[in-house]
Amino acid sequence: MNLAVLGIGNMGGAILKGVQARLGNDVRIIAYDANVKATENLPKDVVVAGPDLWQKQDLLPDTIICAVKPGDVKECLMHAVKGMGSRSNIPLYLSIAAGVNIVTLESYIGYHSRICRVMPNMPALIGEGMSAYSLNAKCSDDDRKNVETIFACCGKTVSVPEKLMNAVTGLSGSGPAYVFLFIEALIEGGVNAGLPLSVARECAVQTVLGAAKMLQDSTVTPAELKARIMSPGGTTARGLMALEQNKFKYAVCKAVEDATKRADELGK
Repeated sequence: MNLAVLGIGNMGGAILKGVQARLGNDVRIIAYDANVKATENLPKDVVVAGPDLWQKQDLLPDTIICAVKPGDVKECLMHAVKGMGSRSNIPLYLSIAAGVNIVTLESYIGYHSRICRVMPNMPALIGEGMSAYSLNAKCSDDDRKNVETIFACCGKTVSVPEKLMNAVTGLSGSGPAYVFLFIEALIEGGVNAGLPLSVARECAVQTVLGAAKMLQDSTVTPAELKARIMSPGGTTARGLMALEQNKFKYAVCKAVEDATKRADELGK
């Protein structure tokens, strides 16, 4: 596979490094970023070359990842299309820009193009990401396999209808920030209750890790696991009552809903 990654920010860099670590010699990576400094410390076997050099240096990719901000997607993809020249074998284009839908991507690249819209999240930086993807009608089963192969290098993948991609953005795309806020609150609560900061941090982080792993390895619902911890009149019941009184669950649901709406706005 010849893979071009356009935009070597946090997410583009994470994808690049994950693919290189997992696929090794099975992939040749071509990287480009308008900010030259972003490509300065890449591994030596990554070829740094912009689309204008692809034909000259025999670097035409069969897969192109657009890993730039939503406002830069049009310029990025049109630059990539120009770099491909008159090549008859059209590459698979992937975009990770929040809110930019497939119809819009097709208007930039061409309606004959094979396009995949992907929403990864920040834990991809450590190989524990969640990436949801949607393919357009021109894509094949091989394209699906390639997308899953690439993003499995950064965590887990799931295929969803494109109409649900903005909801994925509101949940797993933005979700790590909600979790960080929750952990921050746990730490501050522990400190207010008398724990040293270092102890509160360790307890909070491991509690969230352990709870998530327990749910991941279980077949029961979060509500059932919650009930197992909550004894009548106990400490957990009192704490949960405080969360409900302060509309904790509503606030989290509203965060996902509002982030989804914002993703819709970004696509218009």
